[in-house]
Amino acid sequence: MKRPGLGARLLLLGLLAALLVAGIGGWLLRANMHAILLRGFEQRLAEHADRIAARLHAAGGGRIVHEEPRAADDFGRIFSGWYWQLAYADQRLHSRSLWDADLPTPPPAGGLLRVAGPRGEPLLGLARPLRFDAVQGTLYVFGPAEEIDRERRGLDRLLAGTLAGLLVALALATLVQVRLGLHPLRRLREAVTAVQTGHAERVGAGFGPDLDPLAHELDAVLERNARVTARARSHAADLAHALKKPLALIATDTAAGDTRLAAEVRTMTQLIDRHLARAGSGAGDRRRIPVAARIGALIELMRRLHADRGLDWRLRVPTDLHWRGEPTDLDEMLGNLLDNAGKWARSRIEVTAEADDAAGGLRVTIDDDGNGLTPAQIAQATRRGRRFDETVEGSGLGLAITADIAETYGGRQVLEASPLGGLRVRLSLPG
Repeated sequence: MKRPGLGARLLLLGLLAALLVAGIGGWLLRANMHAILLRGFEQRLAEHADRIAARLHAAGGGRIVHEEPRAADDFGRIFSGWYWQLAYADQRLHSRSLWDADLPTPPPAGGLLRVAGPRGEPLLGLARPLRFDAVQGTLYVFGPAEEIDRERRGLDRLLAGTLAGLLVALALATLVQVRLGLHPLRRLREAVTAVQTGHAERVGAGFGPDLDPLAHELDAVLERNARVTARARSHAADLAHALKKPLALIATDTAAGDTRLAAEVRTMTQLIDRHLARAGSGAGDRRRIPVAARIGALIELMRRLHADRGLDWRLRVPTDLHWRGEPTDLDEMLGNLLDNAGKWARSRIEVTAEADDAAGGLRVTIDDDGNGLTPAQIAQATRRGRRFDETVEGSGLGLAITADIAETYGGRQVLEASPLGGLRVRLSLPG
């Protein structure tokens, strides 16, 4: 499973934090607003209870009577939703709005009571203890719960819409913040990519105070690696050149003597040449190279070298094709392959180059119409100094050196039969 990137993680964490804050804040706000609505309704019931209690008085004989108000109110209309009921001793006294019905009289408790009305409608009420001389009673006052429930539902919808809008705004703000905050990091990545693809030699600066030290360290690593690579190549070249002179003297002294020793000296010289070419590989120093121009120049050189053979050189390379690497390495690899094809072809050589989409690099195919190689010969062709025809001038190192340099880039060289009848060499180099 692919892990989310830094931007996605920051955005997700920001959204989770916003959701948590909005959720908790919304829940607390909703609870407080509901409590305010209920307190307002409770205060309204309490005011009704005060007025009703003022019209109740003892009438003797343990009875309590109610004086009807002069003006009609909600408690005087039948089943209006507003009701009061007095419970004392074993008797009950209630408002005209109840007609002949009775309401449940739960024991008094803190807060509002919720009961069903005479028509099954929800009611909210409060209970207030009263005392009339020696008579103890409880006055219940109820109002329609639908009124307060409707206000609470409206408040919930308003809060939900507000919080949803707030979350969307926070999400957009977080997205903008993440994009702006990671912009210097994206610029640094682009600079590193430019170095990798050969469009730039150094990462540079200008990424902000947080990333400039990192860019400086990257440049220092690149410079240090370049120095180490150059020093190693110089040491290898010095060692090879130091060995070649004594070997040349030995070869001169043994030219007319021990043929076995002379053969070993030639083998050692060829080995030095091969590793000298490999040590000169600039796989650590890459730049963007126009492929068509390099191959075109090499073919012009091959036409002059093999002019007496009258070969037909055919080239198919896109003009906008580029490869990232060291130009001398590309010249070395293709020069060896083209020279090898020029030696063995009868009349025609075809060179095709194209972008290798799978590796993001370069693929070059060289076909000739020569005699070709058998599968057994192909298996031995890249061994150092291996030659299949001593009548043709050469050291037998061209294919081996090309394979070595290609390996330093992570590429490969493949030999196979050509449709032209000779040898096909496919050189694949990653970008």
